[in-house]
Amino acid sequence: MHYEVGDPYAEQTQDAVYDWRYVGYPLDDYGTRRGAPAELPYREYDPVLRGWYQGERRLHNFRPKLYYTRPSDGKRKGAAGRLKDAFTGEGPDVFVTMSGDRRTLMRDRPQRRQWSGWGSPYDEKNREARWHDKDWREQDDMPLLNHNDSSRDGQSYNFKCRKYHTPRPWWYNYPDNNNIWTDARWSEGARHADMNPLSKQHVSGRWTTRVPR
Repeated sequence: MHYEVGDPYAEQTQDAVYDWRYVGYPLDDYGTRRGAPAELPYREYDPVLRGWYQGERRLHNFRPKLYYTRPSDGKRKGAAGRLKDAFTGEGPDVFVTMSGDRRTLMRDRPQRRQWSGWGSPYDEKNREARWHDKDWREQDDMPLLNHNDSSRDGQSYNFKCRKYHTPRPWWYNYPDNNNIWTDARWSEGARHADMNPLSKQHVSGRWTTRVPR
């Protein structure tokens, strides 16, 4: 049986001690903010100025590297799982990732809200996470670009059948129906035939879970 759960909260522990001083914490020892070794700024794309920059310096004639990326929805993991998805036509699509810095390659890949077609960076939970994200960049909010010949434009990923579909009006007329999952979390080693995830999210945004309370 699945139970309703609340919205997830952004991770806020990095500055928890330090930020007490802004609310009048009486002690003098505030701790320190998260630090990092001195290094060159990341090479990032600025969607406003439409160019690649490293810090304040514009990189002329810079050519980023391209990578093929196939995200995982958590049902079939590892290289073998992605290979099975490729043969069965299930699972997320293959995307081309453009990255200008190997240090940010993992972050440059499509995020879950992007490749699934559900949500936007301005949704409440994503906006909350972005607010507390120290590494947020302008390019993180750029939408995915569809090729002219792509059949996925405007489609959303159904975590239940693990395929993309064009949104239907009844999805929103019955937002809590069990035929459309906008997200799901599976247990480790879940079999392909296992249709009972640890938790699932409906079109309405409501999460239900079968984890005992």
